[in-house]
Amino acid sequence: MQDWNDKIVVVTGGGGGMGQAAAQRFADAGAKTFVLGRTLEALEEAATDSERIVPIVCDVADAASVDAAMAIIMESGTPDALIHTAGINTPDRFITHKDPSRVASRETWERVLEINVLGVVNMIQAVARPMAANGGGRIVVVSSTAGHGFDSYAGVPYTASKWAVHGLLFTARAQLSAQNIVLSEYAPGEANTPIVDKRPVLPTPEHRSAMIQTEDCAAALFFIASQSHSVSLIQLPAYQPFGGMPPEISAPWLAGLGLGEK
Repeated sequence: MQDWNDKIVVVTGGGGGMGQAAAQRFADAGAKTFVLGRTLEALEEAATDSERIVPIVCDVADAASVDAAMAIIMESGTPDALIHTAGINTPDRFITHKDPSRVASRETWERVLEINVLGVVNMIQAVARPMAANGGGRIVVVSSTAGHGFDSYAGVPYTASKWAVHGLLFTARAQLSAQNIVLSEYAPGEANTPIVDKRPVLPTPEHRSAMIQTEDCAAALFFIASQSHSVSLIQLPAYQPFGGMPPEISAPWLAGLGLGEK
């Protein structure tokens, strides 16, 4: 399906990064596209990309906030697709470290799991009922290669959250399929999105330029949502093998973690 005219698409995390890029891609294809996020200013900036993009402030971790956003969306009709890109990471991402500031706090654990896992649950449940009543729909959730294998960059809370998302989607797929809702997963490797700025050791400009770019993410999400069958897609930059990072990338990164001699 390439023609999204008269379709309604909901994009979470739409105030920047891959969410904003995806929103523009669907709007350019003709869809009325609602962008959800926590910061109105960023959403309004994303809405300048197209007159078809509508900003709605929403915290996906808050069920009441999701319900309020859905009430606004439903005034225009039932969503045909949900593109869920919302997710966070934090600089404190270790289970143990000689520097206590790098150990993930209880607050970090709770917030990462609330947004990255319960946010997925809240959004799927919010759109599934009206989609089923309307004959079906398509849901694409962004997970990560960190939910498929070891990733030295991601940290423990984020990795735990993405393994949870992968398992959630793996199990929920058949249940949603019974209601004619196609559930798909997009698992990108290193992508040059705002979440990279939360790393305790920032990548170099050369490293960033070699990553998957937000436009690449948008193209992948559009492709997945356009399929009539479920898709599980892992996308990797040219230098990144599945399940790890090559030595020329991971060695300087691991040194920056301050874990001591290898």
